[in-house]
Amino acid sequence: MLHLVTKDNRSLYARELDDLHRVRKSVFVDELGWRLNVVDGREIDAYDDDRAIYGIGFDYNGRVTMSGRYRPTDDRSMLMDVFPHSLTPGLGNLNGPDTWEFSRGFCLETGGKRHNQQRRAMLMLTPLEIAYACGISSYIAFSEVRLLPLFINMGWRVTLLGDPVSYGEGEGIAYRVEVSEEAIRHMRETYDLPAPCHIHLLPDANDTRSVHERAREIADRAPLYASIMPQATDRPYVARSTSRGIDQTRLRRRAYAWTRENQYAAHP
Repeated sequence: MLHLVTKDNRSLYARELDDLHRVRKSVFVDELGWRLNVVDGREIDAYDDDRAIYGIGFDYNGRVTMSGRYRPTDDRSMLMDVFPHSLTPGLGNLNGPDTWEFSRGFCLETGGKRHNQQRRAMLMLTPLEIAYACGISSYIAFSEVRLLPLFINMGWRVTLLGDPVSYGEGEGIAYRVEVSEEAIRHMRETYDLPAPCHIHLLPDANDTRSVHERAREIADRAPLYASIMPQATDRPYVARSTSRGIDQTRLRRRAYAWTRENQYAAHP
């Protein structure tokens, strides 16, 4: 299951959050070449504040292997602060009390076994679960164009908010993700995930176990949770080169065309 880290339980995840920011640096800066703020080997930005919520998944050895950041937008958002030029003119301010922003998502989960697929799906489902429970109706986000087909195929109901724009290291696009009971139900049934597929562990003066030990106990009591725990035989992630001779422009064009045809707004 995905661990939910909020201002209420960050004290339990000091080592894990340090690992998270180091992995983010290795993924976004070292591998993808993004020019981001790095402090002592950690990728951290202005939206990693007390309002940020993290969904974090770990490998068998307790190291960060996937994560996403969810944050309310009633005060600000990266999309409106940094990428407003990516929006179709006339949309206005997309920030608001019923909208959150998804950002800094990554997944190093590899393998094609059922539990690997479920673990990738829980990364996508958890933000919907959390937002829906808080009365939120949608996420806004800005992502690399090539990722949108993957998100849609995984079950996100995506509506484009503009055309692709260059962000220096590639082409990104703004979009909205529907948060609804139906969207959550469909993803949960498709991947046979528990409800919820995340856990929110709170500090307990009488429980000195690590968050990983506490998660294992929960999994031992529930078969569906056990099914999405990491396995000792899972293959480690190997960083990929971004310059392998592939026509990136062509891939982005194909991804954008497919997304336009399959975005949720295109369906009655």
